[in-house]
Amino acid sequence: MNIKYFIIPTVIAVILIVIYESRYYILWFLNTLKVTLINKKNIETLQKKGVNIRNLKNDVILKYIEISQKCINELGLGGKREFILNEELERHLRYSRFSEKYVLELLNEILSYMNLSPSNVKLKINYLSSKNYIQYAGLYDEKEDLENKKNIVLNIKNDMKINTVISILAHECTHHLLLSNKIRLKERIQNEILTDVTAVLLGFGKYMVEGYKISNRVIYEEVNVRSVDKMRVGYLSYKDIEATMKLRKKIK
Repeated sequence: MNIKYFIIPTVIAVILIVIYESRYYILWFLNTLKVTLINKKNIETLQKKGVNIRNLKNDVILKYIEISQKCINELGLGGKREFILNEELERHLRYSRFSEKYVLELLNEILSYMNLSPSNVKLKINYLSSKNYIQYAGLYDEKEDLENKKNIVLNIKNDMKINTVISILAHECTHHLLLSNKIRLKERIQNEILTDVTAVLLGFGKYMVEGYKISNRVIYEEVNVRSVDKMRVGYLSYKDIEATMKLRKKIK
């Protein structure tokens, strides 16, 4: 028997196995390359328009804080409150690795803290491998479904931290708070920033500053150019969260 008839199929089989086992990394690489090329094009376009690629300056954050504080006062949520996760629930979330039962309890706790009815919101959780590429970690749909409920989608990767999950839900619940009360700005990116700032002012800052520390991807927008992390956990960088928390302390 000619050895080449054995070696060639073996090599092909090994290559196919390697490709199959590495498929998540290949998809991650292709998506990263795609985003990198898009970002490069966007950077060049924005630079031609004279737009600075940067984090938000304090004066810009202050403008959002002013809008946010006014909204919070109008909704009767004024005062420098702090959201504190129930210790028992935290243990359940940690040891159950975010079972649906306890994530739903967390969502209801956040909604109740915002004086919102949990019965008006439905949660859908997608459990994903750390190898899975996802475009967003959370999503809020302001359109009511057939049950007259608003839907929040949560993509949980198996290596997520509790602070990250809290940050995602705080962001999406704040969307629900603002949009249900017809509070919105002109541009989508402005609404995203306002949502993060409002969540900080509502008392979620200490969780968000830790939950947003996985930032390593940049997405550029036309208005108030922002950096977001690889799973789009919010729209402020953790440094912006820290700056917002410091500025919040100065609010009378």
